[in-house]
Amino acid sequence: MAQLTVIIALLAMALAGCVTTTTGSQPAPSSPDEAAGYNMQLGISYLRQNKLQLARTKLENAIRLDPGLATAHVALGVVFERLEDPAGAERHYRRAVDLNPDSPDNLNALAVFTCQRKGEPKEALRLFDRALAIPLSVSTANRAMLATNAGTCAKSIDLNRAEGYLRGALNENPDYSDALLQLAEVTLEAGRALQARAFIERYLAADQPSPAALWLAVRIERALDDNVAADRYADTLLKQFPSSDEARRLSESKS
Repeated sequence: MAQLTVIIALLAMALAGCVTTTTGSQPAPSSPDEAAGYNMQLGISYLRQNKLQLARTKLENAIRLDPGLATAHVALGVVFERLEDPAGAERHYRRAVDLNPDSPDNLNALAVFTCQRKGEPKEALRLFDRALAIPLSVSTANRAMLATNAGTCAKSIDLNRAEGYLRGALNENPDYSDALLQLAEVTLEAGRALQARAFIERYLAADQPSPAALWLAVRIERALDDNVAADRYADTLLKQFPSSDEARRLSESKS
């Protein structure tokens, strides 16, 4: 399954006031609430640097000072996932949803975990649907991201449902590159290679080529019997990403 997006939304919530990890010039927090927020921001900053134990310490301090900090629980969920502790990750994701059930970002975090790590797409889609049903008036969530995550999750069980979510993502943002890439794959799997070509071309025009996108483009052009275009994408894949898994698959497909 393609990677679903969880941490981007998390970091977007905290970066506006995020402190650095150098604290010498920072004033001391004057209240427990300020100290909790300060520790949360430090924890997220460490998380972005993949300093997981430091992130865990700061985020746990934040929750000790303010157990109701839902964003800190989401961040700790990410930390525990990276530490290969799925039980800890789920505990914090669920706590974040319990604390703020009307947050699409909290629901997204739990849904991504449920789909990718637990392998329960049906339950995950129920969570995504809850997130997408929250009115815009109470949400500033990236709805194109939410719908793309839902569509990516749905691919394994229902291509039609996946396509519906992904087209919904493009209704929110016609240039959302992740949705374009996923729709290219979904329409190819559904046997509509010509539509898939249109989506992959839009994706490649909007974003830097990735090994996954180039390998998908090769498969699309092969399905359309356009060997010239397929070879062009294949050459780009081998030249730019010779050590990628997709380059290996391309070589295997020729043998």
